[in-house]
Amino acid sequence: MYALIKYCIAMALALVVGAATAQNYPIKPVRIIVAFSAGGAVDLVGRMAGQKLTEALAQPFVVDYKIGGAGVIGAEYVAKAPADGHTLLVFSSGHTINPSTQKSLPYDTLKDLTAVSPVARGDIVLIVSSKLQVSSLKELIALAKSQPGKLNYASSGVGGSVHLGMELLKLRAGIDITHIPYKGASQMLQDIVASTADLGFVGIPPAVPLVKAGKVRLLAVASLKRSAAFPDTLTVAESGFSQFEVTSGYGLLTTGGTPQLVIDRLNSALERILGSSQVKADLVNMGLEAWWSTPEQLQTWLREEVQKWQTVTKAIKYRPE
Repeated sequence: MYALIKYCIAMALALVVGAATAQNYPIKPVRIIVAFSAGGAVDLVGRMAGQKLTEALAQPFVVDYKIGGAGVIGAEYVAKAPADGHTLLVFSSGHTINPSTQKSLPYDTLKDLTAVSPVARGDIVLIVSSKLQVSSLKELIALAKSQPGKLNYASSGVGGSVHLGMELLKLRAGIDITHIPYKGASQMLQDIVASTADLGFVGIPPAVPLVKAGKVRLLAVASLKRSAAFPDTLTVAESGFSQFEVTSGYGLLTTGGTPQLVIDRLNSALERILGSSQVKADLVNMGLEAWWSTPEQLQTWLREEVQKWQTVTKAIKYRPE
């Protein structure tokens, strides 16, 4: 009996100490893990979030790089960190694709990592060679159906959102277009401009100057809402494919089991940060827009994205690496 009482007291004290620690969060410097190389969107978002959270919560939020394995190395590091909110992961859309394109992961994407808040998102748009005689997504689909297998699309690499996004469109539209993978977006874009490749999805920043110069033609935006850069261009959803969405999303996750008080404190701070007109302008300069939601809404989005890419990869018989 004495041992049981002693155990109960110890557990109660642990809960009290844990709650007090959560309320005082952060109690030490916080590491923001960036799983991709410096200079890219993930890094830029991580550094911006770190700077602003440092100012808001009076503790250093320091970016730390754990690069490799399509983001898996960094995600595993956070998944196995202490569940106290002092280790965060900057996620990108590839985080929800990895469960479908990797043979195995050393963590459970939806259980070992938990949502804190989204931070930013960027539009992905469908462009075609200026020599391709189509001016809308409907015309492109009609052309593809009249010439099965003749058209080709470029991607910046196998297994990314640009590749699988086009495969999703092919499934929804019932068309046959040949995939040409490239090692990066630069060569992909060069070949669409040169008409060596017919079309492809691409992020909005590199697309803007090419579209405005008439070097490629813009057909549709893959987000659920129209792009501020091209407000007159229809979304894929508006073109007949309801709820079609392929975007570049970025935000913060932390270790599964982290106290809700900690997550809520971070989320509230990010809500204030992302409401700032200066932060919004800074993100626009990166080719992104501010994106905030509750942790619960983000967790739902992550789950739906994982399910979406699992459906696509299963349908196209994708072989995990």
